[in-house]
Amino acid sequence: MQSLDQLINKNGEPNILIDSFNEKYKRYAIWDYSECIYLDRTGFYLNGNIIKGNFENLFREILAKWKEDQKNQQIAAVGFMSYEFKDYIYTHIDFDKKKHNNFPLLWFCKPKKIIEYCIDNSKISDSKSMLGVVNDILPLNEYKSKIDKIKSYLKNGDVYQINFTDKKILNSTQNSSFKLYSILRTLAQPQEGIFIKNKDFDILSLSPESFVKVKNRKIQTSPIKGTRPFSKNLSENKKLKFQLQNSEKDKAEHLMIVDLLRNDLGKICKMNSVKVEDLYKIKSFKTINHMVSKVVGELNSNVDELDIINALFPGGSITGAPKESAMKIIDELENKPRNIYTGSLGYIKPNGDMSFNISIRTLLRYNNKYEYGIGGGIVWDSNETEEWNEAQQKSKILEPLF
Repeated sequence: MQSLDQLINKNGEPNILIDSFNEKYKRYAIWDYSECIYLDRTGFYLNGNIIKGNFENLFREILAKWKEDQKNQQIAAVGFMSYEFKDYIYTHIDFDKKKHNNFPLLWFCKPKKIIEYCIDNSKISDSKSMLGVVNDILPLNEYKSKIDKIKSYLKNGDVYQINFTDKKILNSTQNSSFKLYSILRTLAQPQEGIFIKNKDFDILSLSPESFVKVKNRKIQTSPIKGTRPFSKNLSENKKLKFQLQNSEKDKAEHLMIVDLLRNDLGKICKMNSVKVEDLYKIKSFKTINHMVSKVVGELNSNVDELDIINALFPGGSITGAPKESAMKIIDELENKPRNIYTGSLGYIKPNGDMSFNISIRTLLRYNNKYEYGIGGGIVWDSNETEEWNEAQQKSKILEPLF
């Protein structure tokens, strides 16, 4: 099997990468696509032409056709749901329409040329001064004001946890978003990485978090909640992991999300099949330590891909709990649309197997700027300064490029 560099030398830069430094996962490079669908505020489109009818029925019809067309290929469809796709799922909630933009709520394509590649050990070339901050996240005093408001909701019992986020707006001296992704992937070594290049946007996702994986009708979701910095000093990092493993605050916060996801899976899984595995497992990534669990189940026979998305999206780890109440408060407190940040990128196979990430640690090139969202879960005993510092920690993968 060839490395990514070897494939690029032969075929040029791909439009799409399904990327991972986890040896258990497969990696695919994709050149071009033959059809594309997307949903935005104006309607549902196939190859740039609006199509009338019920979105769910149309989506299912097109996906079924793509799965048949691609039955001898590894992948039938690749794409994403932006965070604001929640507006389509939760139509009974009156989300703030002033924050709408034209970024797709949902976007999928049928890939043409697909080649699997192996993990390589690419060296980083010159990576200095490629990114500059145009607008940073909220300053600490404004951030504290937002957290105070969240705590008033927590005190009233409206929610147990809120995932509050903001974003950095960046510019870049690197004209090729693929070259930028190539450098960042070597630095971050993503578990659930995806790159998509499109004429209207580019997405560079270095996510460590899995939203959903389905294989042979078995489904799993692996929420991340709980963070400590990563140290290259083994002894120091062991202490940091120990702190996280034994933090009652982090475990309580994590368990809220695990319980939420158990309930979400219960909507689409066979009775008594939903189980929690690897509760409170601590995983080290290149710049950060996280607490991760795995929730698994067996899908009901009549459940399809859109049913899964509707039941689970958006991921509980990036909303808070209860999910609907948390989303209403997020809508009030966050001033900008999240777009792809905390949405989900992934692919569907011809047999219905699927794999999607939670789109954190993700750069979006849109309207000639890059945006990078960061945030974290807020509970009653959260310390505002610590949470603000943790949010900044989540952008450390970009630091070598500033």
